[in-house]
Amino acid sequence: MPSTCTSDQKKIPPTHQDFHWIHGPARDDALADFVELTHDIAAGVSSCLHIIYASDLLRETNLDAEDGEEIAPSIGRTDAANLFRLSLAATTLLYRASEERIAGMNTVSEK
Repeated sequence: MPSTCTSDQKKIPPTHQDFHWIHGPARDDALADFVELTHDIAAGVSSCLHIIYASDLLRETNLDAEDGEEIAPSIGRTDAANLFRLSLAATTLLYRASEERIAGMNTVSEK
């Protein structure tokens, strides 16, 4: 079978490395991946809730504004609902991941 490598393809490994918040010896800690997952989900949910809150607050403020003085919120109600559902899904994922960790820790401690 002919080779699928062309002359411009070399056997050099890519330089890309997965991103991690935790570096050095702490990277090998048993909870490092879970801590990073928690950090990322918490940051994402916090951002979603801030955007939702700011948009809702602006909609409320617009109710008292003079005609033509209203300010457009950053997202509409549908997008706010979608971000809220995303936040629910993300926190559910974190909850389930923590349940798995707890179960694993309890299994180890029972031995």
